[in-house]
Amino acid sequence: MIQDFDEIKRQLSELSEVINKFNSEAVQLRIVELIFGIDQSDADKSVPPPEAPPKTRGRKKRISKPSKGETTGAAETGTTTQRGRKSGGSAKGAVSILNDLVEGDFFKSNRTINDIVSYCDQSLARRFKASAFSGALARLTRSGALERQKNADGQYEYLKK
Repeated sequence: MIQDFDEIKRQLSELSEVINKFNSEAVQLRIVELIFGIDQSDADKSVPPPEAPPKTRGRKKRISKPSKGETTGAAETGTTTQRGRKSGGSAKGAVSILNDLVEGDFFKSNRTINDIVSYCDQSLARRFKASAFSGALARLTRSGALERQKNADGQYEYLKK
């Protein structure tokens, strides 16, 4: 096997104290290679270089699996939803309903914002908060489609021009 094994063991134990004083493992390895006479070109031949990871740009897009009943592909129309039910499209929002009321006869008489909310709740079966209409009413007033005035209670009443 190794000639003078005990002598080499003693020398290594003395060297280990010196080598371990270096914090860098790469420096420690290089010192051991120099001591044992290992040429860096010989070491490069025996150990294949590590493979570099493939270069990617940006973040990976997460691909989700289609749920039960969902369709995929280029021919997807967007009307099929989970569990095979067809969606009937989205319901009208507060602004869209308000625009319909302005075009109709709803604002022939003075109406408060609470009148609009209660009409939507009772006649259209749609529940909205008063704040859903307030911004749209202000825009319609500024554009001239509606005019407003305060009533005896201090609330604004809206009327079609």
